[in-house]
Amino acid sequence: MNGRKMMFFDIDGTLIPEGKAMVPESTKKALKQARENGHLLFINTGRTYFNIDPFIRALDFDGYVCGCGTYIYYRGQQLLANTIPHDRCVKLVEHMRSCRIPGFYEENDHIYFDRDAAGHESGTQAARILEDARRTFGTKAYDLPENIYSDSFTFDKILAFVQPYSDLEQFRAYSDTFMEYIDRGGNMGEIIQKGYSKATGIRFLCDHLKISLDDCYAFGDSTNDLAMLDYVPYSVAMGNSDAIVKERCAYITDDVEHDGIYNAMKHFGLI
Repeated sequence: MNGRKMMFFDIDGTLIPEGKAMVPESTKKALKQARENGHLLFINTGRTYFNIDPFIRALDFDGYVCGCGTYIYYRGQQLLANTIPHDRCVKLVEHMRSCRIPGFYEENDHIYFDRDAAGHESGTQAARILEDARRTFGTKAYDLPENIYSDSFTFDKILAFVQPYSDLEQFRAYSDTFMEYIDRGGNMGEIIQKGYSKATGIRFLCDHLKISLDDCYAFGDSTNDLAMLDYVPYSVAMGNSDAIVKERCAYITDDVEHDGIYNAMKHFGLI
């Protein structure tokens, strides 16, 4: 294989098994060999930058596409930053509250929890999910400011946990003109800025680094990866992927814990 290629990787279910904080040794080996072969490696994730685990960063990726394309980093330099305007953030919080949708609000450096929203009632499923998340984020987890109307209050995306009592239809009647709702299954949804996606992040880097889309590969496993998997010519679905992901990818590899990344790179001659 001739020429430098760019590879884009989701995190959960792709680089690491769901619910586990470890990267398989075969994946580490594949990433190291690909880098030695001169290829560029990027994380492409819905997570905001602070939420990328240190053990992932330790793998020395060339860069990160974060927050579904709203923040882009390349070799320590921030190339793109796009947050939701303050007034819109306020309205989104108000509608999340009035439509009784529990969730949290992700910003580039931390995450906000809203104790005034539905779902924080003790003992509910939503409360357990939110409290587990809060413990996970530790010192990066904050309560929403008491005064959300302060000009300094902004965020980049929302993770929503839709409950039987939630009025998602009413919320989307307001938000769908400028936000996109990605159904993650299990009553969970990512709410991201329209016009940005994992695909736009790839396009930005192709333009910035003068690399053809024909030289791009993407690896993913879930519906929130479809934007990038549909965009590149060489799309890889992990063996543990959702069925719809497998249907739309150029190649299906083994699952994350059975050398899926390594075997896919071997298949395409990247290592």
